[in-house]
Amino acid sequence: MIEIHKLSDLVYDEIIEVQQFKINQSNDRPAVENKIRKFVFFVMAEGISRTFAKINSKRDKQFVFNKYHTTIRLKYKDKIYINYSTQTSENIDDFIVKNIFIEWDDVPKASNIPDNLFNQFLPYYDDSLNTNKTIQLAIKELPQLVSGETIFGEGVFIYGLGDYSRVYIAPNIKKLEKIFCVDYIANISSFYKKKYGYIYNGIVPQDSYHVLRKVSKPMAIIATYHSDHTRIAEEIYHQNPKSLIFIEKPPCVTLIDIANLANLYRKGANIEIGYNRRFIKINQIIKKRLNGQRAIINISVKEILISENHWYFWQNQGTRITGNLTHWIDLCNYWLEDEIPAEITMLKSNTKDETFTTSILYSNGSLVNLTVSDKGNALRGVQEKIEIRTKDESYFIDDYLRTYIIHNNGRKENFNKILRSKGHDEMYRHVMELYHNKTEFRYSINDLIKTALTTLYVSEMFKNTTNHFDCKDAISKMLNEYN
Repeated sequence: MIEIHKLSDLVYDEIIEVQQFKINQSNDRPAVENKIRKFVFFVMAEGISRTFAKINSKRDKQFVFNKYHTTIRLKYKDKIYINYSTQTSENIDDFIVKNIFIEWDDVPKASNIPDNLFNQFLPYYDDSLNTNKTIQLAIKELPQLVSGETIFGEGVFIYGLGDYSRVYIAPNIKKLEKIFCVDYIANISSFYKKKYGYIYNGIVPQDSYHVLRKVSKPMAIIATYHSDHTRIAEEIYHQNPKSLIFIEKPPCVTLIDIANLANLYRKGANIEIGYNRRFIKINQIIKKRLNGQRAIINISVKEILISENHWYFWQNQGTRITGNLTHWIDLCNYWLEDEIPAEITMLKSNTKDETFTTSILYSNGSLVNLTVSDKGNALRGVQEKIEIRTKDESYFIDDYLRTYIIHNNGRKENFNKILRSKGHDEMYRHVMELYHNKTEFRYSINDLIKTALTTLYVSEMFKNTTNHFDCKDAISKMLNEYN
């Protein structure tokens, strides 16, 4: 596990030198084409308020910042150590680093340092480093609330303040007391605090924990890098077991994550998971009508275009399957709630992009066929077409704008909407009701195990070019272990 800390929170003798080199940045998404047509589509599909929220989230100057490859040389117990990172500030108080420091004598020449060595969120993969000569520095004690500071009854702590947080989360929690917001980028954290009315802000989750401990009933929303999700959930639970912990998808990346989060469930942690498609009305209707029937489900997903430097592609984030395709794996598990994924097959295109098709056979004979690619016109963002067939009925979803059911008597029932909903607002209404004890938790430990394991297996199959995997025994074993 990678430990990320503020440099100022670590114990060392002195900083000898800091070198920073401004790096050329490339966008993690291609430039938008046909902007007017795209604007018109999203206004008609999602409404003017949501469309402008997305535009403003991209345009605000607070989110334009430089990046610097940063080399820190410091002294600790008469030895010299070095640390590599990428910073978004020249202010040393804003530095966040991986708590791994390399002995100076073993550092490769600057010209031989690969770019990924400067990514503090990744393990050291470079063979030129002698990891036997690295140390972790001690961490200063967490601060305590001083006399006179407010002790809160309720309130929100939010971790990760990117586009999603600003567009979907912030508008849905307006009525709650806002206590602490955290983002690894200092100017985003400061801006978010001011714009949305938070009392405190920080740049690492640890900044918030001394306050979290003093809140009677905190709500913690985790929307950071995917590899952080389980770790932060564990830390929050240990700091304040009364917390309502809401984790945006995906809750887990690795098998260890899955086991750790399942253990939190078993300890009685108050956890809900943010798979928003479970909250779309038509999906709930389909779930009730399937009611254990064998179903054939065909799903075609057009993914958004992202560049190779997007953080979804970092080694510790899994794959885009982990980051996004998990939505539809979870949706099928939701529809087929009482069944267990039994076998997975995969065929993938021999290209750099993640273009592939996967089929999942369930224990009752239901079959899911999922085709995903970023090919196709990108103007409408993520697009999905779904067809479900049972013995006597058929269900059709065209990007949640046009949906209908053909009943067993041949009657067609339309569920078309003027505005497209992907379930985000409904999901956060549920979270608000959950926080105020007006409803029950929906995402069970069984849901977690089935979706997280299936997502992991599909992701590993893609990375390893595996065409077939029997998963029923492994999933059943873990379900039995935690029930």
